[in-house]
Parts: sequence; C-alpha cells; structure tokens
Amino acid sequence: MRLTWWVPALAALAVALAVLAVGLAIVWRAGDDAIASQQTEIAISAADYFSAFAKEDGVAALAAALNRREAAGAPDGFRYGLIDNAGRVLGGADVVASLDAPPSGWRTVTSPDDSPSRLWRVLARPIGGGRTLIVAEDLRARRDFQGALLKASAVALMITIAAVAAVGLAFNVILLRRARAIAATAEAIAAGDLSARAPVRTNGDVFDALGASLNAMLDRIDALMTGLRTVTDSLAHDLRSPLGRLRMSLETAVDPGAEEPARQAALDRAFRETDQALATLTALSDVARAESGLSRAFMTTLDLAALAEEMGELFTPVAEDAGQSLTLDLPQGPLCVSAHPQLLRQAVGNLLHNATLYAGSGAAIRLDVRLADDGHARLCVRDNGPGVPAEHLGRVQERFVRLDES
Repeated sequence: MRLTWWVPALAALAVALAVLAVGLAIVWRAGDDAIASQQTEIAISAADYFSAFAKEDGVAALAAALNRREAAGAPDGFRYGLIDNAGRVLGGADVVASLDAPPSGWRTVTSPDDSPSRLWRVLARPIGGGRTLIVAEDLRARRDFQGALLKASAVALMITIAAVAAVGLAFNVILLRRARAIAATAEAIAAGDLSARAPVRTNGDVFDALGASLNAMLDRIDALMTGLRTVTDSLAHDLRSPLGRLRMSLETAVDPGAEEPARQAALDRAFRETDQALATLTALSDVARAESGLSRAFMTTLDLAALAEEMGELFTPVAEDAGQSLTLDLPQGPLCVSAHPQLLRQAVGNLLHNATLYAGSGAAIRLDVRLADDGHARLCVRDNGPGVPAEHLGRVQERFVRLDES
C-alpha cells in the first residue's frame, strides 16, 4: 500500500470513530449502572424516612406531608403517594393510582394514561393499617439525564479525538516531509550527485540520527571510491614504467639486427620487468584478500619474537648502508600469536623499509616486541628521524597513500 498523507489520517479517523463508539458505550453502561444504584438508594432512603414518619406522627400527618411535597413539585424525578388497599390515594401524588403498583417491593410499570408510554419504577412499602407507601421514579427523567450525560461525553470525546487527529495529522506530515528529504538525497545520489547529503539538524531526533548514519555511510562510500580511483591511478602509474620498459626490451629482443648478447640482455630485462609487474599485482591481490577476510584461512600460530629477529637480521645491512643503526629489543622466550605469516612479514618489512628510506643518515631505528599490560602482543618500529609531517598524520593509515605525490 502506498503511504500517502491521507492514508494514515483515514486510518486514524477510523480508529478514532471506533474508540468513540466504544467510549460512548462504556459511558452509557457505567452511567446507567451508577444512576440506577443511586436512584435505588434514594428510593429506599425515602421509603425508610416516610415509614418512620408515619410511625411517629401518624398516617394523617404523613398524608399531609406528602401533599405538601407534591404541591412543591418533584425536581428529583420521584413521586410519592399513600394508598389504601382499594387503591385510593390518601395523600401525595395521584399518579400512583393509575399505576399497577406491586403489593410490596419493586416493579417497573407503564403509565396507561400517557402517550407515548411513560415508564415508572415503583417501590411499594406497606406501613400497616391496610396502607401502602408508594415511591415512583420517573424513568424518563433518568433517561433524559443519561442522554445529557451521553451528549456531553460525546462532545468531549469528539473534541479530544479532533485534537488528537489534528496533532496526528501534523505529526504525520512532518514525518513524511523528513522521510522525503532522506529519500530525495538517495534519489540525488542515484542520479549521480555523489556530493548529496541528508539534512541533519542539531536537535538530534530519530530522523537526524538516520540522516547522520546515511551521511556517514555516504562519506565512507565516497572515501572508498576516492581510494579506488587512487589505487587505479597508482596502479596505472606503477605499471606504466615496467610495461614500457618491457616493451622496449621485447622490441630489442625481436630486432633481426640485434646481436645475440644484446638479445639475451633484453630478454633478461623483460623477465625482470614482468616480475616487477606481477609483484605489484600480487601485492594488490593480497591487500584485497586481507580486507575481504579471505586471508584468515592462512592464519597460523607463530613466534612473533622469532619473526622480528628474522626481519631485523634481514634489514640490518640495509640500515648500515644508509648510515643508520638498527637495534632489536626482543623478549627472552617465544611470544606466540595467531597471524598471517606472509602478510605480517610484509608489514614489518614495509615499516623497516620506510624507516631506512626516510629517517635519514645517522638515524637510530628500533624494533621491539613485548607483551602489553592488556595481554596483547605488540610489535613496534620506531626511529628518531623527522617523522611524518603533522598535516599528513591522519592519512598514513589510509590505503595506498603516498605522501610524495610525484
């Protein structure tokens, strides 16, 4: 289903109407139960009061009191009357005479002289001497009160739902706008604009976090593509010279006028240039395998101290030729680690080679291996040469970086 702005709004409206219907049903049921319980208590209390009144002051006084109350009106929806066994009204409301009142207890009856029919809930309480106290509740008054309560509740619920719906609609528009901004960034990138970035605000909500993650991913992709272009340029640069020399050697070797010694020397140069080109390609392949995790299959347990000693012996003459000194600081016993022997040797060799090239004459190069406090083995190559320029410190760990752009 396509997520347009009105779909969530329509769904929210349907849910709101369902909630409104359920809420009104709950209000109606709860209100009806509460009113019925309250009205029953009022009727029983009134019957108890008038019964006690008749015992203390007599039936005549009760009839007079009921007459006075009837003349004052019945704002609470109750009518009170006193009848004899023949059904004649002795005092109070004459409406009870037309009702089919029970001899005793409760009964819901219909007034026969009303159109439309009027329901009454009648409580009959015999008070002795063939007389019965009648308490009649007009259920229409209860229904009117319930209707008013229901209308008020409906209005309140509708206002609440309208407010919630307005807030939800505004929130939905905001969410879609933020989502469209991120989608527009993705579309711009798909169209070829690799510099496009998702808008990120400083207050940092969930969409800002999503946009920041997307931008970080795009920055990483951009860095990888830049690295790929650099690798391609470097590979083309590194292979152009040996391939050019290889072609010249082959041209010399196939020259019909070339003498045999010159032909053989040209072939030897061609083999050397071929080996150099293959070594470059092999190095790139090793890096690719290492980054993809394929080299883990060649991981093995080796003695790091022995490997460092081997590399130190290999580069000591190189350092001496450059007017430098190479010192080894190794542990007494073996220090076993899990590593790729070939890549580790190549990495240590690259560090030592760079030190001999750039540390300068008279520099002291140090190769040490030790077990760190955190339990990890550490191999360090250091020198007291000029070091990497401060502006390039962040670049030396990137792939295929050459500080000498030439």
